Amino acid sequence: MEPKGVDMGDYEERYQDYDIEVAVEQVLTGVKAHFRVLRDGAVVVDWRLVRIDTLWSTEHAAAEAAFRAARALIDAGLEG
Repeated sequence: MEPKGVDMGDYEERYQDYDIEVAVEQVLTGVKAHFRVLRDGAVVVDWRLVRIDTLWSTEHAAAEAAFRAARALIDAGLEG
């Protein structure tokens, strides 16, 4: 997991032949995370919301949850 750009809460990671982008936002009700999957610069899976169930989730924990969800989707053949 590497920071992406200058905005806090934006991360990226290479996994197999894909690039995963994650965005984490603090909202009034807590933290929310989104991910998308790209291959050779083309969007394969557009932004998806990842449910963050922990009451006091940190930005890093939310980002990791989004990366886990994206990796699981890739491992499942991008179906889901």
